[in-house]
Amino acid sequence: MFLKKLPIYLLVSLAITACDRNDYVTWHCKKDPSNADEKPLTMILEGSSMKLNQLNYNFCGSLGPISYFDLNCSGKAELSAISFIPKTGAWTRGNETLQCLAL
Repeated sequence: MFLKKLPIYLLVSLAITACDRNDYVTWHCKKDPSNADEKPLTMILEGSSMKLNQLNYNFCGSLGPISYFDLNCSGKAELSAISFIPKTGAWTRGNETLQCLAL
């Protein structure tokens, strides 16, 4: 009986393990990526949070390719403090725009 259910148990275990996977990417962001003297801002995307200068920003949602992060999500993603486009590396907070490169 157990052997008949073994494939089902294996599939369920694999699915649970896959759901627990946590992505972790470090990014370096600069106003001018060609300026070697400019110190980069280090940003870490870990799962659904963005770590930046000792602060953890929560993922508030996405609209198209743009992901939004804030300390406290308001329910309207586009009003979040930080917007980020992972595909292009464009990072914006207020009027500050940086270009990010994944390490």
